[in-house]
Amino acid sequence: MLTPKITLRLGLLLSLCVWISLPCLGQEFPVGISSKAGDAGSTIEHRITLNNPTNQSQQLSLAFNEPEALGFTYHIENKEITLPAGSSMEQKVLVDINENYPKGAYENARLLVKSRDEKLLTYFDLFTVRSKSHPFLLVNPELLQEAGIKIKTAPWAKENALELKNLADNYEVPKREVITKARPTKVWSSLNYSPQDMEIAFKVGLAYKLFGNQEYLEKLKKLILEVADAEAGYLSIGAATSGVQVHEGGFFQFYAALCDLLYEEEVFSEQEKSDIENTMKHFLHTSREHMSSLGIMNHQASANVGALMVALFLEDIEAIHFMIKADGGMADQIGRGVMSDGWWFEGTPGYCYLVTHKYLLAAQALSNYGWDIYHYPFPYKYKSKDFDTVKEGFTGMKFEIWGPVKQPSRSLSDMAHAYIPMMDNSANLVANNDGVLTSPHPFYEIAYRAYRSPELAWVLSHSERDSWEALMYGIDELPLAEDPRMATASLPNVGLTALRAQGIKDDSEKQFEVYTKYGTHGGWHGHFDRTALLDINKDGHHYFGTEMAWFGYGSPGYKEFVQTSAAHNMVVVDEMQQEAIPAYQVMLYSGQLLQANMIEVRARWREIPTFNIDKFPPWDDKDYLPEHSPVFQRRLTVLTDDYLILADFMEAEESRTYDWLFHPVGFRDIQRASPKGGLLDSVSTDHSSPYKYFSQGQWYSFGDRARLSFEDQGHAMDLHTLWPKEGTSMLATYANGGKQRDIRNNPDRRTYLIREEGTQAVFINLIEPHSGAAQVESISNDNPEQIMVKMKDGSQHIIKIRNLQNPKAPVTVDFTKIAKDGSQQTETAQ
Repeated sequence: MLTPKITLRLGLLLSLCVWISLPCLGQEFPVGISSKAGDAGSTIEHRITLNNPTNQSQQLSLAFNEPEALGFTYHIENKEITLPAGSSMEQKVLVDINENYPKGAYENARLLVKSRDEKLLTYFDLFTVRSKSHPFLLVNPELLQEAGIKIKTAPWAKENALELKNLADNYEVPKREVITKARPTKVWSSLNYSPQDMEIAFKVGLAYKLFGNQEYLEKLKKLILEVADAEAGYLSIGAATSGVQVHEGGFFQFYAALCDLLYEEEVFSEQEKSDIENTMKHFLHTSREHMSSLGIMNHQASANVGALMVALFLEDIEAIHFMIKADGGMADQIGRGVMSDGWWFEGTPGYCYLVTHKYLLAAQALSNYGWDIYHYPFPYKYKSKDFDTVKEGFTGMKFEIWGPVKQPSRSLSDMAHAYIPMMDNSANLVANNDGVLTSPHPFYEIAYRAYRSPELAWVLSHSERDSWEALMYGIDELPLAEDPRMATASLPNVGLTALRAQGIKDDSEKQFEVYTKYGTHGGWHGHFDRTALLDINKDGHHYFGTEMAWFGYGSPGYKEFVQTSAAHNMVVVDEMQQEAIPAYQVMLYSGQLLQANMIEVRARWREIPTFNIDKFPPWDDKDYLPEHSPVFQRRLTVLTDDYLILADFMEAEESRTYDWLFHPVGFRDIQRASPKGGLLDSVSTDHSSPYKYFSQGQWYSFGDRARLSFEDQGHAMDLHTLWPKEGTSMLATYANGGKQRDIRNNPDRRTYLIREEGTQAVFINLIEPHSGAAQVESISNDNPEQIMVKMKDGSQHIIKIRNLQNPKAPVTVDFTKIAKDGSQQTETAQ
């Protein structure tokens, strides 16, 4: 069902009126604001409304505060006013705009309203701007000229432009229609535009500017006016896409940019321009209403940037200030949402990149307008524990930021450089939370233009440079840059560690990297995976990710499996879900022979949330059982040039069930293990267990140093279980959420589970990934603390782990390498 058509009474720009409360009411008086723009030599008109709600006539005087400091010429319609009881009166202030102010510059004049006895009743802030000529948002004439030169001189830019032209040649205007459909437990109507429709149209607009094809212009005019149609467009229903903030923000971000590109083409009538502006003003108004300091996340950040772009297009200085400074605005999103290590708090590559991209585009638009925020230090602000629509800990989620707070401000430069330490040799960002391995984003083109750092140049050298951002902002020839991320690195807020073996560090294509997780949960998109092994990357092959199975956000499998502890490479207690609380990195060591880190956490465990379509959000929340005490969990990760060792210690006050879980692709064989019992269609029939998503489970009894082999696309992996010496294990098929895409939903992914029960458990496993022949010849150990590994090159490795099972003592690792000739090297990690 459609909402009634919205009627708007707006001038050139949004003007707010104020109701004057007189002194007898004894309250603070609101500030009225008007913001308008005009060309030099023109006169613009501010309108204010005065109201007298009392039963007495009032004498009012109007005058500017410090009029001698004002540069524009102001004319007050009536400086002395008699306002009858219970009446309202509209007053005009005319402003002559002169050439003393450059284009884009503004003046704020404060109009004071006083009583007969000179007591201040209220005041109005009048913002007057000398207009700039369009386009000035995401591109301007200088950037378009620069792009034209690049197309002629740089082969990559020529190819990029030809792809842009091909897109424009084949462009069809998306059909406008109203759709009404159910979102989780709710139904509402919207226009059917996709979030990408307007960015695609903007790219066609760039093609028009570069190639001048009038057919492009006519198609884009049709789209713009269909959106702006007062009877059947956006104003008729109030939602252009799904109505979700992240989509609406992206749509209007590029709607404003597209209109900016074409506004000086003399194709729009004055009425059409009015419709366009009214459309933008309504989105701006809607965005203002929904902003909140408790709404720090990618959705509100996207809406904020869309509204900021609209405000810039309208040259509404007050609204620009509001979208930057108000609760939930740009300064709030960055000051609260960006962590000390520079990561966006949600920790998901896609959303981290989305927010960084949007604010860098906003920075570029503001820069084009004459304001530099590329280098602005946004003050740190406290990030709340919860979100504005859910209680703290809903379905286990946590929204606050963990780890040290190192500096009092955050910047766009921090965001642009933050992700590089967690990239692989091809500048792909490691998967984390609701994310996959992510290739270099086009925002690095904008960032390099602003900061010119060699690290950003290195990232761009691994990108396709086929985006519109590259064409508009990219440097024609990138300088040579060394790989900035060859060493082991750890980021304490997002809680990611990249252990990087140093034996072949001069060949980044073959470097052995292991990524582990312990940090900030990430709110809606966080996973319950403190202490998890996120990924192994060797010889350019990634074995794992955090979305190895993907069920859509509206699917039961999303919270029942994707986000759960069981979906990750970690130890799981009682088939439950780990509490999202801070974990601590108590060891980080980087040497020539050895890389090591250790994570500790003492967390409760609870049943997973289960899907319930009758609720919104559609989940039955669970709680922690009082009879279950927190479990102490310690994971030591040791990386050599050839293999890694995962050493886990678990301790609880009462007997618990501990499952060591590992999820590789391409099972080949299992040695020193015997099947017991039949094949299980589902590993668990308990609705509250994530194990119900594991299928074709086979239990085994394994003996001394059981060995499993896996292979995926020529990349093998051997898993040696060193402790317990013998016990019970299972091999099952990992969950599958649908169509395979890259690492997601691979039907050949398996789950290997080693089960121990009691108040304590120790797991020691050695993992050797290899593309050629395995280099480990044999392994021996009589206890979990000392391991001897014989290599095929004749060398021997002795690994001694001290105090793993003593929670009160620091753990150390001694690694000794004895070469074939008898020479020795030793390193100690602590």
